[in-house]
Amino acid sequence: MAESAPQQQAVEKNDGFIGKRIRFVVDIVFWILLALLISVFIEWLGIFFRWWALPGALHSNGMLVTELGWLNQDFSAVLGAPAENSVRFSRAAYSFLFVWFERDLALSLLQTHWLAPVLAYFKASFTIIQLFFVRLSIITFSIPVFFLFGLIAFIDGLMVRELRRFGGDRESGYVWHHAAAAIKPLVVTPFVLYLASPWSLHPSWIILPFVLMLSIAIWFTSSKFKKYM
Repeated sequence: MAESAPQQQAVEKNDGFIGKRIRFVVDIVFWILLALLISVFIEWLGIFFRWWALPGALHSNGMLVTELGWLNQDFSAVLGAPAENSVRFSRAAYSFLFVWFERDLALSLLQTHWLAPVLAYFKASFTIIQLFFVRLSIITFSIPVFFLFGLIAFIDGLMVRELRRFGGDRESGYVWHHAAAAIKPLVVTPFVLYLASPWSLHPSWIILPFVLMLSIAIWFTSSKFKKYM
């Protein structure tokens, strides 16, 4: 029993390492799906309480047109044809979700007469889903920005750590724990806010501030990642 205890602890440690990685992926998928549900629910509330200037599904259609226009205008020089790629990705996702056995289930549902009283809600839902995948493609295009800024902050933080180490200065484990704990929320929060936003927001207003905050958190984490005597 005494000899098997260390082996059991090692297995639990390995399971914990793998479990954390799996849990991270599951959390990302959960938050993305939650953002989709929130965006659809807010759109329904806006239609019911008449929050939007445009009635019915016109509000969601206007957001889709506006954000596709931003893609073509502001990101064409960087991404080539972002609007076309986003629309292609959105259509592929739509076909995967709603087109079964060469039949468009969403279109068939919209043509059902008994759904006339709530037809605007269904139309808005399908438009929001298309907008969601367009925004998701924008996030995919923005991932290299997170990696680039994070890599620069990580390397600079390591250089600062080595300079402090050779200089004999002290470091704070308190700062390291809080900086490391802030990395995951700073990665997830901008995606959830952008995907669930009921208004058309330019991606730069969401992505760039969180990229800078994430870089600062990574810089503090890498500069104080290990205590020394």
